Amino acid sequence: MDVGTLILLGASGGLLRGLLDAYVGFSQWHAARREHRQGAVGPDAEVPVFQDYVDPVADSVAAVVHSALGAGAAVLFGTTGQISGAYAALVVGMSAPLLLTQLGQAQSVSDAVLGAAQSPGNRTTETLPLPGQPSAADPRIGEAS
Repeated sequence: MDVGTLILLGASGGLLRGLLDAYVGFSQWHAARREHRQGAVGPDAEVPVFQDYVDPVADSVAAVVHSALGAGAAVLFGTTGQISGAYAALVVGMSAPLLLTQLGQAQSVSDAVLGAAQSPGNRTTETLPLPGQPSAADPRIGEAS
């Protein structure tokens, strides 16, 4: 699949994600309004306001961001052979924010093997010695043999 197709499908997936988010907000507003009209919330309750459930400006910006992330993720996954096919590119575009967040948190193999990766707020550039090698904190370093 060529890069242009991956961009189009990934961006479409990202746009679908934005539309799905807007639909969820609309559905929540619709359910709250129906509940209010049926009197389930009490006679003094205010009518649910659409803007409390959907923010058209923020949702539009989010859809554009999701679309860009979807295009990038589809190109990334498609050109590296991780996905093949239009449906996969569309799904990667829809799930791009989650996929890219998880990729950003992934440990490298060397960090996992050597144990150099620490909690995000406690990272250092110090690497641990390989098994069998003394560390700088080893009191035997500098002793005469």
